[in-house]
Amino acid sequence: MFRPIVFNEKACTGCNKCVEVCLMDIMERNPEKGKPPKVVYPDQCAYDGACWLQCPCRDKGAITIVPPLPMRVSILRGKGRSKS
Repeated sequence: MFRPIVFNEKACTGCNKCVEVCLMDIMERNPEKGKPPKVVYPDQCAYDGACWLQCPCRDKGAITIVPPLPMRVSILRGKGRSKS
């Protein structure tokens, strides 16, 4: 199964800000206090970055968004950028 969001258990405090801001509701709180949320609907991820932006521990690497391969290829090739 593809994981669109990866949590670093050493850096994530389990604050659940990402769960609260996710527009697609792909995560749920972990029943264990202080543990990262569980991604229960990975196929529903919109890759909008709201979870990453609101994470207070993102600078410590608590959360990483992993776009699917076709999206990564488009980003690397510069698709979607206007040519100046």
